Parts: sequence; C-alpha cells; structure tokens
Amino acid sequence: MPYQSVNRFTAAMHHDKEYQMWPDARLLEQLRLDDRKAFEILYHKYSSKLFYAAYNLFRDKDVCEDLVQELFIDLWTKRNQLNITSLEAYLKVAIRHRVLFYLRTKKASVDLAVIETLVEKYSADSKLFQDDIAHLLEDGVAQLPEKCRQIFTLSRKEYLSNKEIATRLNISIKTVENQITIALRYLRTGLTDYLPSVVALVLLHMFGK
Repeated sequence: MPYQSVNRFTAAMHHDKEYQMWPDARLLEQLRLDDRKAFEILYHKYSSKLFYAAYNLFRDKDVCEDLVQELFIDLWTKRNQLNITSLEAYLKVAIRHRVLFYLRTKKASVDLAVIETLVEKYSADSKLFQDDIAHLLEDGVAQLPEKCRQIFTLSRKEYLSNKEIATRLNISIKTVENQITIALRYLRTGLTDYLPSVVALVLLHMFGK
C-alpha cells in the first residue's frame, strides 16, 4: 500500500475511534448536520438493544429487524428537525410505540412465557407492577373451563410434565397439550390491555444491562 494511502487509512481509523468516544449529544449535533458517520455510530450503539427488546416480546426475527430498521430510517429522515435531549429515552419510546402498533394492528401475540419470566425475574423493583400482572394472570386462570384450569395449574404451579398430568388425570398426552394451548391462547388475549407496561418493562431491562 502506498505511503499516502496508509496515512489516509490510519487517519480514517483514528477518526472513527474518536467518533465512538463522543457522547450522544455530540453525535446528535453531527447527525443534524447530515453526518453519516455519526448516524452509523448511533446505529451500531443502539440497534442490537432495540432488536432484542422487541424480540423478547414476540419471536419474529424478520419483523423485529424491520421495526428497528424503520426506526433508524425515520431518525435519519428527520435528522434536521431533531429536538432530542436524551437519545436513549427517545429510542425507548420510539421502539415501544412501533412494537405496540404492530402487536395491535397485526394481531400478533406476546409470548406468555416471556411475561411469566418478567414477573419472576425483572420486576423485583416494581412490586406494584408484579402484583398487577400476577393478579391479571390469576384472574385469567380462574375463568378457564374447569378441566383446562386444572391441567394448566398442574403444569404451571406444580410443574408436572405433560406425561405426569396425563397419568394423574387418566387422559391422553394430546389432550393435555391441547388444553394447555387453549389456556395460553386465552391468557394472551386477556393481557392485551397490559401490553404497554409489559413492553416498558422489557425495554427497562434491556437498556439497563
């Protein structure tokens, strides 16, 4: 490589490293001035967190990637009009709105197992939220048909396997699987109105890492 090319390459590397050390506020200033490098740094800094925040709610890789891409396209398109004091807070709200809009308009389902994990692991600092979700789930279970409720309770509270439940109740494993599927579908529907809080909690966990 010619000497001048080496110098240009070294200078570019140094420039990139310098950008990566800049705070968000400085990068936003550059973004408003049409600086693509600032945009790329912000994209690489936040895109994976936003993707996993969405993916933790509904396991559709392509959809989650599209939501993140659309968010950053919108960020670039509006770069000259940006009035953001905290980019991280702005991105949290933006991805939350996009996830909720998709879930509501496309009638996608939140993974109930994710909600249960949130209740058990991530809501220790929010007792009110934890209690609300737990009560919501309990109310949903109480409204299930008797046999369905019995099977679901044995599975989720006594931690019996499908085979163990089938043996105890003298029914087929297929019946157990079907009843659990019915229960999960019903509970997902009942949690629809609580989606904003669930999404917010996932984002809090993801960005808090």
